[in-house]
Amino acid sequence: TLPGPASFSPVPLVLLPALAAGKPARFAVFDVPDRAALVREGASTCVATVVGGRLVYRGR
Repeated sequence: TLPGPASFSPVPLVLLPALAAGKPARFAVFDVPDRAALVREGASTCVATVVGGRLVYRGR
Protein backbone atom coordinates (compact mmCIF):
# COMPACT_ATOMS: atom_id res chain seq x y z
CA THR A 1 0.00 0.00 0.00
CA LEU A 2 1.31 3.41 -0.95
CA PRO A 3 1.10 6.27 1.56
CA GLY A 4 -1.39 9.10 1.02
CA PRO A 5 -4.56 9.43 -1.04
CA ALA A 6 -4.83 8.26 -4.64
CA SER A 7 -4.26 10.95 -7.27
CA PHE A 8 -3.73 11.37 -10.99
CA SER A 9 -0.51 12.86 -12.24
CA PRO A 10 -0.60 15.19 -15.27
CA VAL A 11 2.82 13.80 -16.17
CA PRO A 12 2.66 10.35 -17.79
CA LEU A 13 4.47 7.47 -16.12
CA VAL A 14 5.89 5.24 -18.84
CA LEU A 15 6.84 1.72 -17.78
CA LEU A 16 7.33 0.34 -21.29
CA PRO A 17 10.58 0.13 -23.28
CA ALA A 18 11.40 3.32 -25.16
CA LEU A 19 9.89 3.79 -28.62
CA ALA A 20 12.21 3.23 -31.56
CA ALA A 21 12.00 3.89 -35.29
CA GLY A 22 10.69 0.91 -37.23
CA LYS A 23 9.15 -0.75 -34.17
CA PRO A 24 5.38 -1.39 -33.81
CA ALA A 25 3.33 1.55 -32.53
CA ARG A 26 1.71 1.74 -29.11
CA PHE A 27 -0.42 4.69 -28.13
CA ALA A 28 -3.88 5.79 -27.03
CA VAL A 29 -6.12 8.52 -28.46
CA PHE A 30 -8.34 10.56 -26.13
CA ASP A 31 -11.26 12.78 -27.16
CA VAL A 32 -10.31 15.82 -25.07
CA PRO A 33 -9.25 19.36 -26.01
CA ASP A 34 -6.19 19.49 -23.74
CA ARG A 35 -4.24 17.80 -20.96
CA ALA A 36 -6.30 19.45 -18.22
CA ALA A 37 -9.48 17.93 -19.67
CA LEU A 38 -7.81 14.51 -19.81
CA VAL A 39 -6.81 14.76 -16.15
CA ARG A 40 -10.31 15.93 -15.23
CA GLU A 41 -12.33 13.48 -17.39
CA GLY A 42 -10.00 10.48 -17.31
CA ALA A 43 -9.78 7.19 -19.18
CA SER A 44 -13.45 7.17 -20.20
CA THR A 45 -12.48 9.61 -22.98
CA CYS A 46 -10.25 7.02 -24.71
CA VAL A 47 -11.43 6.46 -28.30
CA ALA A 48 -8.64 4.17 -29.55
CA THR A 49 -5.70 2.15 -28.26
CA VAL A 50 -2.92 0.69 -30.40
CA VAL A 51 -0.50 -1.89 -28.96
CA GLY A 52 2.15 -3.67 -30.97
CA GLY A 53 0.97 -1.89 -34.11
CA ARG A 54 -2.54 -3.36 -33.79
CA LEU A 55 -5.78 -1.59 -32.92
CA VAL A 56 -6.87 -3.30 -29.69
CA TYR A 57 -9.65 -0.92 -28.63
CA ARG A 58 -11.95 1.37 -30.59
CA GLY A 59 -14.67 3.28 -28.77
CA ARG A 60 -17.55 5.49 -29.78
